[in-house]
Amino acid sequence: MKETEYTVVIPHRAEGDELKETIDNIAGTQENCAAIIAEEDRAGRGTGPTRHAGTVKAKTDIVITTDAHMRFQPGALDNLAAFIGEDPTRIGCLSCRTNPECAFAGASYWGADLYEWGGEYALEPKWSKNRLGPGEVACVMGACYGFSRTFYEALGSPWSLARGWGCDETLLSIPARLAGGSVHVLADECAHRLKTGADVGYRQSDAEISAIWYTRYLLLEYVRPDNLPELRGRMRRSASSPARFPKAVREAAEQLDKVRKLSWAEFAAEWLIRDVPAAVPPAAPACEPETPPAVPLHPVHPVHPVHPAFGPLPSVPDPGVRCPHCGRISDRHRITNTWPNGNRRRLCDRCGRPFVSRFPA
Repeated sequence: MKETEYTVVIPHRAEGDELKETIDNIAGTQENCAAIIAEEDRAGRGTGPTRHAGTVKAKTDIVITTDAHMRFQPGALDNLAAFIGEDPTRIGCLSCRTNPECAFAGASYWGADLYEWGGEYALEPKWSKNRLGPGEVACVMGACYGFSRTFYEALGSPWSLARGWGCDETLLSIPARLAGGSVHVLADECAHRLKTGADVGYRQSDAEISAIWYTRYLLLEYVRPDNLPELRGRMRRSASSPARFPKAVREAAEQLDKVRKLSWAEFAAEWLIRDVPAAVPPAAPACEPETPPAVPLHPVHPVHPVHPAFGPLPSVPDPGVRCPHCGRISDRHRITNTWPNGNRRRLCDRCGRPFVSRFPA
C-alpha cells in the first residue's frame, strides 16, 4: 500500500498524563501522520460530538480517531490510513488488546458483531467472536477508527448528531454500510488501557447516562430499520421513556436515503445476529403509533440537560443490572472486562463487590 497522509483526532477529558503518552507513542511509531488534534470536551458534549469537532478541523481527507489512553504497533495507523485511501468508502479499525496495563498481551479482539436486540438496547455491538483474523465486520470496535472525511460528511456527519459518551461505533458503521461502504478490522494492533475504579478521572452523571440513551434512540431514527416500531417499544420497556428527536436527525436521515445502496433487509440478513433467546421483552404491536405517548411507561427521575445547546433530553428510570450481593439495580456498575461472548465483569456502584453479568441477561 502506498503512503497516505492522515490526521489523528483524540477526544479526551480528565486524562492527565495519558494524553501526552498517547501522542508521544503516535509520534514515535507512525511515519505518515500529518497532524494530531487533541480535542477536549469541556462542555459535556460527549464522544461523538467531540470526535466530530476534531474531524472538521483536519486538513487531510483521511482521519483516524483514537481514545487518549492507547498505544500502537509501529506503522499500524499508517497502514489503516493507506487501506482507507485505496477505497474512501471503507471504515476501518485495528485489532485491539484491552487491559489495565495498555500492553500488547492477552486476547486480541476483532471489531464487533451487531445484535438486533442485545439484551440492553437495540442494535448493540459486542466484541466479535471471529478469531480468524482481519476482514469485514459488522461494526468497528476498539477505540481507534479510520475513515474518509468526504465519505463521513456524505453520511450526514453522524457523530455531530450524538450526545453523551458512547454508541459512536454503531452511529458510524451502520450508516456507512447502508450507503454502500464497507467496515473492516485490520491485523495491525493497538493496545487500549482498560480503566477501572480510581483510574477513571470522572463519574458518569445521570444526565450523561440520559444522553447516551438519547443517542441510542437517535440511531434508530437515523437508520430507520424495517422493524422500527418494535425496537422503539423494546427500548422504552428496557430503560427509557420516549424521546422527541430534533429536526436535524430527520434531515440527516433524508440525506442518507439519497446515497443508500443496501436495503435494511439485506443489511439485517448479513450483519445482524438475531438468534437471541426469548429473555428479551416481547415485541411491540405492529400498529404502534409514530407519536410517543404523553405519559411515560415507567416512573422516571428528573433529568438535567448535559448542555443548554442540546435542548431537552429524554428521562431515564433506573435501568441496568442487579448486583447479586446487595441487590442494587443500576446502569452505573463499573464494567472492568467484556468477554467475546458478551458477558461482563462489573463492580457494584453501591457495595463495590465484583460480579459477572451474563449475555443475554
